[in-house]
Amino acid sequence: MVRTESSPIVRLSTRDIAPADRLNYANWILSVADGAAPTEVSAGDPSEFELEATALELPAVTFVAMSGSPQRSVRRFETRRTVQRTFGLNLVFSGSWHVTHGTRYRLGPGDLDFTDSCHPFDYDFLTNWKDVYVRLSEHFVRRWVRNPTVLCGRPLNDSQWGRLLASYVAQLSPEFVVHAPLPQAVLIDQIGALLALTASERSGSSAVSTPAERSVRDHVYDHIRQRCADTSLQAADVASSLNVSRRTLHRALAACGETFGPMLIQARVDLAVRMLQSPLLDRVTTAEIGRRAGFSDASHFVKVLRSRTGQTPLQMRRASHGKRSASATSAD
Repeated sequence: MVRTESSPIVRLSTRDIAPADRLNYANWILSVADGAAPTEVSAGDPSEFELEATALELPAVTFVAMSGSPQRSVRRFETRRTVQRTFGLNLVFSGSWHVTHGTRYRLGPGDLDFTDSCHPFDYDFLTNWKDVYVRLSEHFVRRWVRNPTVLCGRPLNDSQWGRLLASYVAQLSPEFVVHAPLPQAVLIDQIGALLALTASERSGSSAVSTPAERSVRDHVYDHIRQRCADTSLQAADVASSLNVSRRTLHRALAACGETFGPMLIQARVDLAVRMLQSPLLDRVTTAEIGRRAGFSDASHFVKVLRSRTGQTPLQMRRASHGKRSASATSAD
């Protein structure tokens, strides 16, 4: 196990272990990642077996990036030894897996599935593979999803919200979470909100919002617009200002088909666009514009603005200058 004093990230690898001991070490790695009962790992040639993991453990959520050689991971009767129930999200980057977890299905690149530590599983990794795994506490999941079992049994990305959840989970490497330009609480709440929307879609419920929920959504939007320049702004801050619980806030947004994170990002983009197009701020650098709009990282600001508007901050500013010049010329 490797953990530096300056980083909360733990790195584990069978390469540091003698070949004869690698399978036993892999059992321990997977039990650490899953937070549940021991997993039985087998491989065709134990001497060629490899497993690597990079993990970041937070109070309710653990993020693990893993890769390995062909192997089989099984947890059958050991489930009765599970002390604390956990749930998990597996996003496959590469490889081909056969999975038996309630039902039997296959996972490939881009697929996302949901696991429950209280039920047996059998993962057969047919090729070299790479994934990101997000372990969720039972308390966290049940805050968002009344019946988590609706999420088990087949890949989640067979639905609209499930595909969005898969795209989001794909970004959640331990390194990204540590250095993300958003507070970790915002990143984690986004998982819960997307889980709630996916579960609702899976259960056949349509997200029909009530007038009260739409009212909460509108007030949240107003507060975000007013406070988006605060780089530490979280859903809990807005909920406190509205005198509602964080859960009520997220459920109201979910009922309206929205989540807090994208609303916050869009508000910051809108503010940045207004500042970039304002002649009063022509002498302010684009990096400073991003900071004033709530983006703590300049490169992230450029990336987000390009993805949302099709232009970099500098391109947007130049386009605005061109429009003002053309307007002035036509006026003359």
